[in-house]
Amino acid sequence: MQSPKKFALIGGSTMLAMGLASFIPQLSTSPRRARLPRLKVQTSYGKFLGLFPLNVFNKTALTLFGVAGVLASRATSEKPARIFARAVAIAMGPLAILGAIPQTRTLFGMWPLFGAEVAAHGTYAAIGAKVGFSNGRPHN
Repeated sequence: MQSPKKFALIGGSTMLAMGLASFIPQLSTSPRRARLPRLKVQTSYGKFLGLFPLNVFNKTALTLFGVAGVLASRATSEKPARIFARAVAIAMGPLAILGAIPQTRTLFGMWPLFGAEVAAHGTYAAIGAKVGFSNGRPHN
């Protein structure tokens, strides 16, 4: 996926759909049943689709990133989509790293970053970096 607009549309739509769906309580396992660590912010906390540990912070950020991606993909110019891809890389790369470190995997008890969240953030960051920071010319 080399096109920033395509990344913004597909990535943004995916994030938006997952962000909105994650607020449906029936799609998440409770923290106790999922054996998740206790957080300072338990609001809307659980394991979305039995895979992603999320609370209100993750869900809101996911939804907002999704909206931004969809809007960036609809712009006339490619610049907003490229900025979106860069923002995804810059925001999600460090989150993936923090989630992989035991001492910071809950962002100091506020935001669950562990488990499948590490892979999701890392994947989005890598693709966002490739799309957002490449010069857009084909490589030989």
